[in-house]
Amino acid sequence: MKRAIFCFLAFAILNASCFAEADGKEPAGSDDQQIRAILSDIERGWENGDAEPFRRHFLDFTGARYFESGGENTGLSDLVDHHVVPEKTSIPDLQLDFSNTQIFYEGSFAWVVSDTSVKGTIAATGAKIELTGKDTTLLRKTNSGWKVVHTHSSSRTNKK
Repeated sequence: MKRAIFCFLAFAILNASCFAEADGKEPAGSDDQQIRAILSDIERGWENGDAEPFRRHFLDFTGARYFESGGENTGLSDLVDHHVVPEKTSIPDLQLDFSNTQIFYEGSFAWVVSDTSVKGTIAATGAKIELTGKDTTLLRKTNSGWKVVHTHSSSRTNKK
């Protein structure tokens, strides 16, 4: 009898946790922690002009496209070689921040929405930039963990 009650309780708890995730809200646990760590690595990659976090966390596939404020990079190499790495030279003191981050799940697919803040000084002119906006990151869970499959970021000058 005790074994039957234990099995029933274990089954009820398991089902309750499955229904808690079915509403699309972020579940606690390793998936959430891994995705937040990926976002942190991406922030540092942008700030340092470092391709490594992008090559490690992005799924490189034919048709990959990354959008930013009306611009587009086609493929991971285009993003890294023509945007991430050169931006460090153009804006050496670049500061990027993702905040108010929300993660949603649907099976092996996740999407992240965040507020963004971009600050820095344009090397060629000395002009200061201070932008805020929104970012969406789409991820797929693979055998080697979560991988970014698409990003879309849009920002504009702060209103004074």
